[in-house]
Amino acid sequence: MSNGFSKISKPLALSLLALCDGDDIWSCDYCRSQRVPEDWIAKLRDVFESDFSDHASTIYEDGKRLSQYEGVRSVDIAVCVAQSLGIRVDPWVLSNDHRALIVAWIKERIEE
Repeated sequence: MSNGFSKISKPLALSLLALCDGDDIWSCDYCRSQRVPEDWIAKLRDVFESDFSDHASTIYEDGKRLSQYEGVRSVDIAVCVAQSLGIRVDPWVLSNDHRALIVAWIKERIEE
């Protein structure tokens, strides 16, 4: 698989993709509970910061606003799933600012 990510089984890939909405940030513990490969977590995790001036860019956990959150974006998991299944995600799709549309595009390609 390109980018040095480990390949996963198709059933696991479909299971992970079903959980992806594009907007969520998964905690590292949640990733592990869903069987995201450890190398994916290590390469994709980041510390994300809220933008309190924009509701859509504010991070929440249990209804509380957070200034920072460490985790993995579900859109990045979806892209890795696509790559693991041999689906090339076009750069123009990745340049889209709407993460949910990126995930929807990937789901459509898998259903074809």
